[in-house]
Amino acid sequence: MGERFTGRIALVSGAGAGIGREVALALATEGARVVAGDVNPAALEKLAAEAPIVTVAGDSSGEDTADRMVAAALDLGGRVDLVVNNAGVHRSVPPESMSPADWRRVIDINLNGYFYLARAAGEVMIRQRWGVILNIASTAGVAASLNSAAYVASKHGVVGLTKALAVDWARYGIRVNALGPGLTSTDMVRGFAESAPDLYAVRERRVPLGRAAAPSEQAATALFLLSDDSAYTTGQTLVVDGGGAALYSGYEAPARER
Repeated sequence: MGERFTGRIALVSGAGAGIGREVALALATEGARVVAGDVNPAALEKLAAEAPIVTVAGDSSGEDTADRMVAAALDLGGRVDLVVNNAGVHRSVPPESMSPADWRRVIDINLNGYFYLARAAGEVMIRQRWGVILNIASTAGVAASLNSAAYVASKHGVVGLTKALAVDWARYGIRVNALGPGLTSTDMVRGFAESAPDLYAVRERRVPLGRAAAPSEQAATALFLLSDDSAYTTGQTLVVDGGGAALYSGYEAPARER
């Protein structure tokens, strides 16, 4: 494997599991020095045991964790080159039953936290006149799903934030894009599959490629968007969903041939 990110300093939030973990490990493998944040210290400890990654434990919904991650990057290499906003939560509840506390929690982590880390890192990137920010959105950032009002709103907000930052910061040489994962075998999705297997089977059956993505597959696309291979791409949301968004909602995906 090449080393596209040698000499670059990367921040990854929500790096304790799933896509964030795979992105952090892949960046480190390709030469980046990585600062990984997560609310779960034990998960960060396991991550750091696998690669030379600096960890910052904290809740991404507040400004403090973002500031500490940027400070750790500056201590590590005096700059911030890459940011991956990945921390996220979901509350599955009908909108009429959602509590204000649950609404705020989802918005605070999935949207406000992204802004805080982008803003803190952006101040450094503006001085550098260079940087790349990748926001992990979702297919819920471009279409709605049932009983997910806060999640859908937050992810649509991420797509909008991505466009806004891309436009505002292009003059400083900063690129900002979003990745919109579809069904992916993260801990959250595996929990959904275990708690509602019939519903999960329907969901998976609607993926034209016939399966959920592995987190490493999403990470591979994330690294493309972070790399110089996408140097003329900014303000975009790349949906990686096995073809799901291409399928008209009134149809089932054709059965896979074996």
